[in-house]
Amino acid sequence: MTANAGVLLCTEIVPRLQSAVPTAVNFVGSEDAEELVQDGTAMAAKMMHNAEHAGKRVTRSATGRRGEISAGNVAYYAIQHIKSGRRSVGYSCADAMATAMQLNGRTRLTSLDDVAAQDEETGGEIFLLHDVLSDN
Repeated sequence: MTANAGVLLCTEIVPRLQSAVPTAVNFVGSEDAEELVQDGTAMAAKMMHNAEHAGKRVTRSATGRRGEISAGNVAYYAIQHIKSGRRSVGYSCADAMATAMQLNGRTRLTSLDDVAAQDEETGGEIFLLHDVLSDN
């Protein structure tokens, strides 16, 4: 990545990610806004690197010239990737713990300390989930 692209990443893209991610993105599991901003920054840097490798220039604003992409477009598409469950480390719809599966509502993670059954008479806990799954 060129020095100019690095400056645009720090001055144009990261502030847009910091303002949009907390309100526009659904968090999965223990994710927080700061983590997703970092993930979005990594994705934006990769987009900029790939664009420059393809012979395009990253500019501060859209001019409509061929061979240029704006920092706003890079930030927009990084946010869209985060919203859809993509992360800088990968995107999977097959892994039950993947963010894309959880955002689609096809899986749900449950703690092993959740109650598996309750006593109807007393209302107390009979088994915890990890007790049910144990090998005893």
